[in-house]
Amino acid sequence: MGLSALIPDTALRDEQLAFGARISLAAYSLTLLMAGVGAIAGPLLLMARLGTPGVHPVVRWTLGGLRALVVWAALLLYGASWTAFWNVGVFLDRGAFLFWLPHPVQVFHWVYPPLAIGVIVATLAAAVVLAWWVPRWVAAMRSVVQRQIVAAAASLVGVCAGVALIGSLAYGGQEPEQLETSYALTRDDRTGPLLHAFADLRRRLSPPATLPAITVRAGIQSIRRPIISMEQYLADADRSQVKPWNVLMIQIESLRSDQLRAYGGTRDVMPTLDALARESRVFTNAYIQASHSNYADLVPLSSHYPLRSEDEQYTYPANPTYPRVLIYDVLKALGYKTAIFSSQNENWGGMINFHRPSSLDRFFHAATFDGPTYAPWEDISFAEWVKETKGAGSVDDRYTVGGAIEWIDSVAGTPFFLHMNLQSSHVPYVVPEDFPHRFGPKKLDFTIMWGKFPIDKIDIVKDRYADSLFYEDTQIARLFEYLRRRGLWEDTVIVIGGDNGEAFYEHGFAAHATSLFNEVMKVPMIIRVPGLEASRDDRPAMFLDIPPPVFDILSLPAHPSFQGISLFEPRSDPARSIFMIVQTPVAHQSAIVRSGFKLLHAERSGSSLLGRYLLFDLVHDPGEQVNVAASQPDLLDELSRRLQLWRGEQLSYYTDIARQAREYPPVLKD
Repeated sequence: MGLSALIPDTALRDEQLAFGARISLAAYSLTLLMAGVGAIAGPLLLMARLGTPGVHPVVRWTLGGLRALVVWAALLLYGASWTAFWNVGVFLDRGAFLFWLPHPVQVFHWVYPPLAIGVIVATLAAAVVLAWWVPRWVAAMRSVVQRQIVAAAASLVGVCAGVALIGSLAYGGQEPEQLETSYALTRDDRTGPLLHAFADLRRRLSPPATLPAITVRAGIQSIRRPIISMEQYLADADRSQVKPWNVLMIQIESLRSDQLRAYGGTRDVMPTLDALARESRVFTNAYIQASHSNYADLVPLSSHYPLRSEDEQYTYPANPTYPRVLIYDVLKALGYKTAIFSSQNENWGGMINFHRPSSLDRFFHAATFDGPTYAPWEDISFAEWVKETKGAGSVDDRYTVGGAIEWIDSVAGTPFFLHMNLQSSHVPYVVPEDFPHRFGPKKLDFTIMWGKFPIDKIDIVKDRYADSLFYEDTQIARLFEYLRRRGLWEDTVIVIGGDNGEAFYEHGFAAHATSLFNEVMKVPMIIRVPGLEASRDDRPAMFLDIPPPVFDILSLPAHPSFQGISLFEPRSDPARSIFMIVQTPVAHQSAIVRSGFKLLHAERSGSSLLGRYLLFDLVHDPGEQVNVAASQPDLLDELSRRLQLWRGEQLSYYTDIARQAREYPPVLKD
């Protein structure tokens, strides 16, 4: 009750719900909590009886330790779930554990260590009290007092159960127009850890919603392309016409559009990128396909949508059954030297399994870097401690850029493909101690945690974020200067973009990997081509579209594996559909942007998105503040059908292994 009263956004503090509804939800939570306590108490009582004074002391101490461990595990899960809700607005559930289990060290890497350690210590202390002190205190009481305590507890359970039942009958069947005030939604997602876990179990046991079995509707076509060998593809290429230009792709972590003057920024956060934009094609209406890195990062290399699983966040398997042709696969076959230089750990989400080591001459990332790596919050020692696990730590971007320069120098005279991933701008926005802070103070008197910082400190956090981007910009400037000095500049195609944007409470949340609003999804895309006149292009674009125009620039034919299109075609379709996805413990959503409107659909709701359908008029409401779904039922129906068709086509392909053996992922033509 205390946590419900103190933590914002809980059911008890939801003023949109009637007071009686809030009280009934609190009673419901207490009823379920006491049922959970009873379920744990049974095995504990059994172990206590087994540890009677007549047994061997070792057995007794072992059983006592086991009892304490069980109590601590239960308290740790309960406390961690409340901490997660306080931090990012969602309680822990099955999906969260499946997200954590494959890479626990990396998750801990991004959690604020003092907070995590505080939860561990507090729950450990509570476990000692509950498993050791309380039983002895109760045992010392007279039997009559013990019976009175049991009777009082039973009465309390009965009262809470009665209040919960009355509240469910009174409020549970009254669904208001606005889903964010729904009694059922608040009960399931914002009342308490056990209620959320129970609701999650109920949802998983219920039959899944069937997707519409539509392949052609309103001019939409699903195109299936057969798999071909690299030799078959290259046979259609006129190698005498292929331009042997170098290809440099730079992915910048959490890059918002408003940080560049080329996109309306008001200060010189990244002067090197702004200078590049003045001699490049600048795409002003570009969207990334996911709000989290392990989905988004591979899209511009593969031209494949990241949606591959219906329910949980997808982890790339060691040997994917589906085909994939990455940019560097083709360029390697044409004699290019190929490399990836990433400041992040590519083991995250199994991303490393998606790559093709056989097509890469060099693969540089945090897990195999011999030099110092860092963890957030200036914790060098933690990163070094976990280095052997290959599970955490990031590389300072200066080393990543330095390594890339050395590699380019080693392959001089041969065309190269280089993909870079720079990470300093990842929350909490790391700026090295020896680098000047251009926008914000060097020291902060508060902590920037994942998804949370004091809301009255937004401007200071934005300044720290800008400082981290300026640091990355200076490293990019080093690379560009090297290319010019070596005479490589005029023979290099450069593609720069963000892997996602970054939120600063525009819609109630911070950072990324959550809801698909434009501050996270609409990011810079800059393509510099030697000899091409600079221009601005407002056509609907996706980072899925990176490989096709790169091949277009080099005079290579489009590869049938790609789901994107070339952005250098003279005619563009302003009504083209843009698709996006997020599947994390914080949010499960998909979205479509089409003809100036955006539909956001939440498969599962969290506090950052409290509606199932949100429809925005991006022309008149670029900040996505007014949901017009109620006033546009026909448009809502059309966009939802297109979105579900896309989801259905993607998921039906990735669940059919036989189909994956004969054809590439489907392409929707609308």
